[in-house]
Amino acid sequence: MPKFTIKNYGFGGIMKKNLMLAISACLTLAVFAADFHNYAPIKGDIKSCTETEFSIASKFGSYFRTPSKKLTRTFDAKGKVIASSELTPRDTVLNTITYAYKENGKLAEKLCTNADGESVWKNVYTYNKEGLKADMSEYDGKGNLKDRTIYIYDNGLLVDETDYDGDGVLIWKTVYKYNSAGKIETVYQYNNDGSLSERKDYTYTESGLIDTVSTYETFNGSIVQVLYRYASGSSVLNELTTYNSAKQIIGRVIFKYDETGNLAKVSEYSVAEKFGTTVNELIGMYEYTYDFNESDVAEIPE
Repeated sequence: MPKFTIKNYGFGGIMKKNLMLAISACLTLAVFAADFHNYAPIKGDIKSCTETEFSIASKFGSYFRTPSKKLTRTFDAKGKVIASSELTPRDTVLNTITYAYKENGKLAEKLCTNADGESVWKNVYTYNKEGLKADMSEYDGKGNLKDRTIYIYDNGLLVDETDYDGDGVLIWKTVYKYNSAGKIETVYQYNNDGSLSERKDYTYTESGLIDTVSTYETFNGSIVQVLYRYASGSSVLNELTTYNSAKQIIGRVIFKYDETGNLAKVSEYSVAEKFGTTVNELIGMYEYTYDFNESDVAEIPE
C-alpha cells in the first residue's frame, strides 16, 4: 500500500525550518501538520494533496472557523513532489517551491519564487558517497549564500548537524544519541556559544513507535512531555497529548480520518482549568483533500 511519506532529517532541521519559515515570505506550512503524515499513511496513489488551515474565533460560547491559507503539493508520475504552492483561501498563489532531483532520485535543489515568479530563496543539497545528505546551502533571491548546514553520520546514523550563516559563523549545533535499536534516544540543541538550549528525550512502544517526547528548556527549566496515542494494533496516530512540568494536560491534537482511512482533519486544543472545570479550547484546525493517480510512494523531501 503506497504511503505519503515525509522525510525526517532530525530535530535540528525542524528547528531550522521553523526559523526559516518565520522570517521568510515563502511557504509556511506548519511543521507539526506536515509530520502527521508519518503516522497517517495515505491509501492510494497520490497525485496532489491540499491542506487548508483555518483560523479559529470564539463568539458567544461557540467556535467559528475561517480558512486562512492553503498548501497544495503536486507529485510526478514516480510519486516525488515537484511543486508546493501556498495559496489564499480563494486560491490565489502566494508563492511556490519547485523541486529538482538528481538522476539517482536524490533531491538536488528547492527553489522558492513569489507570485511574480521572482526568486526568494534556493536550497542546494549535496550527498556523501553513501548517499546521505552531507550539506544544505541556502541562497537568497540574489544568489548570496545565507546559510549552510553540514551533516555528519556514524554507521549511517545522523549524529551531528551544524548550522552556519553565510559568513561561516556558527549559529547552532544539534547532537543526536541513539539507543541499541538505532532509534533516536536524546537530541541536544546547542546555542552558538556552546551552551545547551534544549534537550529532547524519546521513548518508544514495544513495536518501535514513538511513545513520548520530553523537552527540557534550559532558559526556564521547564519540561514538557508529549504522549503519542495510536489506533489499536496500528501505527496510525490518533492523538497527541501535551503535559507541563506539573504533569497537567495543557494541549491535545486530535486526528480524524475519512472513509478510506486517509487523514481528513487535525484539530488542536488548548487545555486549561476554567470556571471550575477542565476546558478544551479549539485553537487550530487543518483539513486535507487528495487527488490520486497510479504513482508509487510519494515522498516529501526535508
